[in-house]
Amino acid sequence: MSRLLLPVLVGLLFLIGCGDPPIEVSVSQPIEFPHRTHLEYFSSGRHRAERIQMHLTIFDQTDVPPELAEGRCTECHDDLSERTACAGCHVLSQDAALRGRTDVRRCAACHRGVWTGSAATIPSAAVCVSCHGPDSGNGHPAEKRLRADLSNAGDVRWVQINTVAPSVYFSHSAHVRYASMTCTDCHADVKNLAKPPSTARIFVMGDCLGCHVERRASTDCLTCHK
Repeated sequence: MSRLLLPVLVGLLFLIGCGDPPIEVSVSQPIEFPHRTHLEYFSSGRHRAERIQMHLTIFDQTDVPPELAEGRCTECHDDLSERTACAGCHVLSQDAALRGRTDVRRCAACHRGVWTGSAATIPSAAVCVSCHGPDSGNGHPAEKRLRADLSNAGDVRWVQINTVAPSVYFSHSAHVRYASMTCTDCHADVKNLAKPPSTARIFVMGDCLGCHVERRASTDCLTCHK
């Protein structure tokens, strides 16, 4: 479709009531999760180096086996899915297609449903304590407060900051895996945020239709509406 027609089509969508502005409200999260700190940690290679060293220490080795260096976990751990502390992230990382999606992989480590299901999912306390549990050895004061909060609350009551109307069916995995979209096509670029977003947003039809028209995706009502 000609890009010259796109502004005309989007303008028509606004005229027929599909261009209402998104609804935004102020929110606060129970824990000020710093996306930037976590992304920097995993991007720097520190986590990988620490896990490799953990294995070498356990087996009293100095040379890194190729299976370990290349992250081929399942060649040694045929019970990987049962190892709750590491399983969720490492089982997902064995997906060959996800390995090439560096733009998505670090988000999917916690928001695992973005690759495997329709909803991206919000991390549970179990995801947090797999790294920040009482035996993790991390002694930062903020982490101690986190562990205390988790033990008292049982789970983190995260506030969902992006959603769609109840009449809309939206599949994260379909958009990410098959349409090759990145998280920042719809979400804020959280790697530059020291604190969690303070605004919750309900996407409206115009947000979706503009993108569908530009990418030549279906605009049939029954494609997205229940």
